[in-house]
Amino acid sequence: MEWLAENWFWILVGIAFVGMHMFGHGGHGGQDNPDKHPGHRH
Repeated sequence: MEWLAENWFWILVGIAFVGMHMFGHGGHGGQDNPDKHPGHRH
């Protein structure tokens, strides 16, 4: 539990990164190219 208390920020950053990744490339299709991410750039 101490590890969680010390690293909650990085866990949050990781979750946010994964979430943005999913929404950016997934269902919404937003700013992504139709031909699935060549080079996979952000």
